[in-house]
Amino acid sequence: MSELCVKITRGGMVESRAFADVAVVDSLGHIRYWLGDPGRQAFWRSSAKPFQALPVLLSGAASQYHFTSEEVAMICASHGGEAEHVRTVSGLLNRIGADAQDLACGIHPPSYQPAAREMQQQGIEPTTLHNNCSGKHTGMLTLARALGAPLQGYENPSHPVQQKIRESVALMTGVPEADLVTGTDGCSVPTFYLPLARMAFAFARLVDPRGLDENVQVGATIIAEAMRAHPYLVSGTGRLEVTLADATGNRFVAKGGAEAVFCLGIPEKGLGLAVKVDDGMSRTVASVVIQSLRDMGVLSDGEMAQLADAMSPVLRNHRGLEVGRIEPVFHLHQGKL
Repeated sequence: MSELCVKITRGGMVESRAFADVAVVDSLGHIRYWLGDPGRQAFWRSSAKPFQALPVLLSGAASQYHFTSEEVAMICASHGGEAEHVRTVSGLLNRIGADAQDLACGIHPPSYQPAAREMQQQGIEPTTLHNNCSGKHTGMLTLARALGAPLQGYENPSHPVQQKIRESVALMTGVPEADLVTGTDGCSVPTFYLPLARMAFAFARLVDPRGLDENVQVGATIIAEAMRAHPYLVSGTGRLEVTLADATGNRFVAKGGAEAVFCLGIPEKGLGLAVKVDDGMSRTVASVVIQSLRDMGVLSDGEMAQLADAMSPVLRNHRGLEVGRIEPVFHLHQGKL
């Protein structure tokens, strides 16, 4: 059962509560910390993107098309549709001989609201380039090129691109391919339904890939370092990935997903963390993630001071008056269940 993790107060009274499940796993697959049910299953959503990008590295496609570290980060991204994000995706598409019409992710305005407002004011219609998953989909098109597979239909489960991704997810999570359960993500590609502990295990292996095939070690390291170094490209202005990086000197490899899923790897500890807030509301995710890191002892006093406002944010009304707070009210359990 999910455990109480956050209270949302108004006028000093509890107005709402959030419940969550958390798994912290080492690169050998051992659960080190937990909350609720670390075996709770959820769709991995966009937190799976590093592992959907891994076949692009393993196939040689990233080398073939001379990806920079920034571009590797971009194919792992849920970006905000900001100008730099769009330019980077557009440049990659041009390099592989594709364009925005080849992307099967669909169209939505930039998720970064200032960018969306600026486009609206200028009368500019969004395209697939502004979709938060356009970087991931460009990586998939690059993989299709490397495999000699058709670009059309790359989003379908039976396409060679998705089959390679399925192999990658099985390898890094330790779940046999035959046991992988999928649904359809918001961007139309398969999304994986997994225990949180398996998500955390994959992130632990991403930042500590010892024992894996040498090529996998190299690919995982390139992805982890790109994501760690370029959190703005992985997410965007004001996002938790950037907040954590700014406070900790880019120590973590972090990736959020829809429906209040968030995963990260801690390279110096060889640990992976996976969080799922039960109600799917993103407003409490930062509180759960930061409190979890605090309980694990991986944040210094100075880092905690910088993250205090993100962990326990003030709630304000439309006049800007303080009316309440979001506050974590849990501690992780340690050791065996």
